[in-house]
Amino acid sequence: MAFGGGGSSTPETLAHTHNQALAGDGGDLSETLTDMNGVALYSLITDNSAAVAVNTAAIAAINSVPSGLIAVWEGSVASIPAGWVFYSDLDSSFSQTAGSTGKQMNATRVGCGQQFSTGNTLIGKSPTSVTWYLYGDGTPTATVNAYIKTSTGTTRETSTTTLDSATLPIGIGNAIAVTFTFAGTTALANGDQVTVGFVSPAGDLVGVIHDSTAGIANAAFSQENPASSWSFNSGQVAKFSIEWGFQYIQKT
Repeated sequence: MAFGGGGSSTPETLAHTHNQALAGDGGDLSETLTDMNGVALYSLITDNSAAVAVNTAAIAAINSVPSGLIAVWEGSVASIPAGWVFYSDLDSSFSQTAGSTGKQMNATRVGCGQQFSTGNTLIGKSPTSVTWYLYGDGTPTATVNAYIKTSTGTTRETSTTTLDSATLPIGIGNAIAVTFTFAGTTALANGDQVTVGFVSPAGDLVGVIHDSTAGIANAAFSQENPASSWSFNSGQVAKFSIEWGFQYIQKT
């Protein structure tokens, strides 16, 4: 018996459209499939409102850091973010701001500094930076370093930054603050001193601002000659500041 007939094995394709809509931020994503008559064949709506609510709450929590909160800050003071201020009440720095006279370092006085003894608040601290107030005299050209030394002049640590003395302004009235950084790993012991001095004096003249009429408790102004012999004067004090450990910031 024979069978006959016609036809195609290819399925018919019906006209249809895809409609997609993406709402603004926080809206839902929808997709609808319709036939040629506009009848919806398939519809998908993804509701992301719950996720948006969770994210919004998380962002609000981040932005709602309570005023007065104190946090550790490893960046520079200049890069403190908006809404925060430098917090100086914690014990992380010491400043000696008095001083109007100058003590010159030259070929016969190659270093000046400040010595500390038991009872001074800086004993046990590990400096991360020391700031000296310096000026030039004549035509200085030597490289200047800062140091942490023992009372006999043995160097315990050398600053990681140096100064080209040729960049210093000339004259005591033009002295500027120069900061030298340290690794922060050398704790000051009894008799230790922080100093500033020449790597190679060569007759250069660089002045250190200090006060020749007053001192601070358990400390002495120190001076070094080329033979690494130090003299100490408890009635004088350098103009300097020291920082150690972390810096802190406070939420406004």
